[in-house]
Amino acid sequence: MPYRSSSRRIQRSRSIGHVPIVENEFIRERLGSYRVFIPEPGVRLDADLLINAIHLQPVAPKEAVRWAIAIDGSPHEVPVREEYPSTRVGYIQIGGVLVNLRQMLSQSREHLVDPAIIRESILASLYSVVLPGSNVCHADMPTVRDSWRAEVHRVFHECRVEDFSLFDIYKSLMSISGRVTEDDEILLAKCSASTDCGAVDVPVPVQGRPCPQCGQPLFPTDALRFHEDVSEHDSNVLVLNRLMQVLEHLTMVGHLEWLRRRASHTLGTIAFIFDGPLAIFGPQATLHRAILGYLHRLEAELEERSLLPPLIIGVEKSGQFVEHATAIADSIPPGHLMMLPDEYIYSRILTFRQDTSRPYGADTYYGQKFFYKTLKNQIFTLTVPKRPGQPDNPWEPRHYPRLADSLSLIEQIATVLYENALIPVALAHEYVSIPLRTGSRVLQLLSQQYLGSSDQNSRSS
Repeated sequence: MPYRSSSRRIQRSRSIGHVPIVENEFIRERLGSYRVFIPEPGVRLDADLLINAIHLQPVAPKEAVRWAIAIDGSPHEVPVREEYPSTRVGYIQIGGVLVNLRQMLSQSREHLVDPAIIRESILASLYSVVLPGSNVCHADMPTVRDSWRAEVHRVFHECRVEDFSLFDIYKSLMSISGRVTEDDEILLAKCSASTDCGAVDVPVPVQGRPCPQCGQPLFPTDALRFHEDVSEHDSNVLVLNRLMQVLEHLTMVGHLEWLRRRASHTLGTIAFIFDGPLAIFGPQATLHRAILGYLHRLEAELEERSLLPPLIIGVEKSGQFVEHATAIADSIPPGHLMMLPDEYIYSRILTFRQDTSRPYGADTYYGQKFFYKTLKNQIFTLTVPKRPGQPDNPWEPRHYPRLADSLSLIEQIATVLYENALIPVALAHEYVSIPLRTGSRVLQLLSQQYLGSSDQNSRSS
């Protein structure tokens, strides 16, 4: 790490500082022993993996989907005090954008787009949260780790999606997972307040409780285990991202539940478009099973009433699957869907995986992956919700009744404004994203105003 001068300028490297690495024979030998999997250009794909979207049977007419709800989030971490840059605070912004597709797409037939109509076709809402970072503690908590437990509990109770708090949504999913007792308490697998405590299967009510063994405070949201990744001294960007992904998925479930209770007949006309895969990673991954269980219950309830389920689509913008799709895009004809069986994933995309006996994404994904190349030659990496009953060959499109409807929608809302982008997702990202320069500086000044300039808010080590 470089030093800083009294004027805060960073110490500069030598112009030839890289030469010892370049001339090191050991480095060259080790590099030569590595292998990197890069798809060979021009390799022909197995034709059996490609399906012309025309041959997929839609469930609803092309114009049946009238609304799209795109959900996105943005995390950011800033230093609280310039003289102590390792002292940090984290921010997260979660937003949803509702797009009137008929109103917006009507402008595609016009010679000049009316910006007023575009604005009228969009409704957006967001909520923001703040979390303590390294060297910053909640007033009533002794450590950063414990402060995170208290703050996540507060966030879940104070932030709302429609008529529900995030905690309401979380608790309903935990109930599907069988982690809610008859007394309406959430079971913690073990005490989250102390690694030395041996308490297991601890029921915790909504407001929290002391651990029956060590006496330290426990919160029902501790079951999500965010605190396990919290660092007392280093950046907490990783755990911020993990909290953000859970909040995004809870937000989607909240909107679905509100519509189920208030206007279930409209669900078949709505598409939920998620920025990222339909999956949850890290210690919180077990939540994906509860979300999938909720979606299956919702679909079964709607089917009993002869109603269509909503479209739910995850769209990835980066990662190994996106890079692979880009590399083989020339081998996929326009308007074609590409299936991704486990054999292909493990042999062509995730070649580093040792255990290939388990289905891909079994512990993290509640969606099934596909590649799709639009008629305008845009390539998308998609996930749609998995089907009940674990069908054989789950990568085959025949298991997904509304897949054709999803592909038709993508054809309508794809935009060339950004590479392989969808209009609602681009709008959601624009609405929630925190500008790296201006936004970062403003959040830093806000944090310093409340934490950085007051001696009473700082603790001596």
